[in-house]
Amino acid sequence: MKKAFLLIFCLLFIQSIWAQRIKEPLSADEQKLSDELKNDQEYIQVGCERRPTSNSDRDTSYRLKAIQAFTKAGEKSKLKKTCGTVEGDPIYSYLTVEKGKAQFFIDTSQDYFGPRRVYAYPCSQLDIGIYFNDLKAGKMVFQKMENSEEKDRQIVLRCLVDSKEFIF
Repeated sequence: MKKAFLLIFCLLFIQSIWAQRIKEPLSADEQKLSDELKNDQEYIQVGCERRPTSNSDRDTSYRLKAIQAFTKAGEKSKLKKTCGTVEGDPIYSYLTVEKGKAQFFIDTSQDYFGPRRVYAYPCSQLDIGIYFNDLKAGKMVFQKMENSEEKDRQIVLRCLVDSKEFIF
């Protein structure tokens, strides 16, 4: 009994020490990029929800504008979304589409239990569609949209980078 109590005490003590670990600061380049992204007033906030909400139509129109900016050089679109981790820490995602090119940024600098980094990915392809749970496949699946008249579905953007896909 004493051994079990001692083991539980040690585990709780180690967990409390681990939870107080010192945050590693961002590199100078990552901090600069994070500050630039957060302070850029041109970014338009879109929702993080996976189900349609009262703002879904507004968000869909901004996502459609991003696709148009990707296919038509000269147009510009900047979108951002803030989603939370399981612990409640914010993860910031940014999508910049300009001159027919798209770039995706993920800022995890405030994720206490995560990597605390800022990542930049150039999108080789940008698609619009729906992202849903395919029960037969047992995973989330992206399905390209052929028309923009989808109703009762959450419309999302997919940025392809090499073998990775990012849903926005």
